[in-house]
Amino acid sequence: MAEDSLTRKIDQLKRELHQMVAEKGLSDPSVVALSQELDIYIVQYQHRHEKMKKNQH
Repeated sequence: MAEDSLTRKIDQLKRELHQMVAEKGLSDPSVVALSQELDIYIVQYQHRHEKMKKNQH
């Protein structure tokens, strides 16, 4: 996934998660599942930025 599409996906999932939390609360299984999916994309983003920093040195 390209960097710009990765950040768009993260932003989209954040919006969905905020909406879902407002409707269902924090402990609903669908909220937890969406949060876990968002975590995966955030970790991908962080790994890419760590690699970029290492390549700059």
